[in-house]
Amino acid sequence: MRGVSRTALWVASMRAAEAARPDRLHDDPLAAAVDFESVPPAPPGAAEFMAVRTRFYDDFLRGCGLTQVVALAAGLDARAFRLNWPGGTRLFELDLPELLEFKEELIGGTGLVSRCTRVVVPVDLRTDWIVPLTAAGFDAAQPTAWIAEGLLPYLGEEDRKRLLDMVHARSAPGSRFAFDHMDTSADDRASVVDTLERIRSMGAEFVATAADPLGWLAAHGWTSAVDRVSQLAVAYGRPLPEFMDPAAADATALCTAALR
Repeated sequence: MRGVSRTALWVASMRAAEAARPDRLHDDPLAAAVDFESVPPAPPGAAEFMAVRTRFYDDFLRGCGLTQVVALAAGLDARAFRLNWPGGTRLFELDLPELLEFKEELIGGTGLVSRCTRVVVPVDLRTDWIVPLTAAGFDAAQPTAWIAEGLLPYLGEEDRKRLLDMVHARSAPGSRFAFDHMDTSADDRASVVDTLERIRSMGAEFVATAADPLGWLAAHGWTSAVDRVSQLAVAYGRPLPEFMDPAAADATALCTAALR
């Protein structure tokens, strides 16, 4: 794999490290099957950050009460196999074809069994992905739980707006949306510079969000809330280690939104 697909391996390596902890915030049976030799090691604090972010999305999906779920840029995420889903849940996983092909090979070697109806949709999210999603059985008349975990910072402003347009246009009243975005406040922090350099070494580009997606959603009828990593870490009973830079961690906004 190349470019942004390689970053999925990187994220999986951090999830595997978290799953090995006795005080883990999540488990990940798929990450344990991945060979991480081709990706750089995570910088100090990145695994702790990723554990909080993963738990945030887990809790969103557990609590949203919706049975149609779309994971935009699903990566090597294993929620279909590790979360307890309500009966009748359909989880659509969207990502690049090469990444999803690799993921299917991994799953085939583990014997993991999905706990919901899992539908794989190979797409490039910088293009019009609504047609293949609809063809896969997505119902725009049904409220949807959308997640865009670690996606928006890899999109340029035009692609980011197009994605928000598509999510909004296919969201029935009662839909929920969880996503994260990074502002520019920590661009010069050492841990952020280090992380961005490692991402670029894998052939991907990470862009801090200049425009505010929350403002866009509010203008289109969504009600939003924001959490910060350091606060969530405390709420989860595992505050960030002292060596971590809280300003860098909290430059990432973890957001939920509901369509009235």
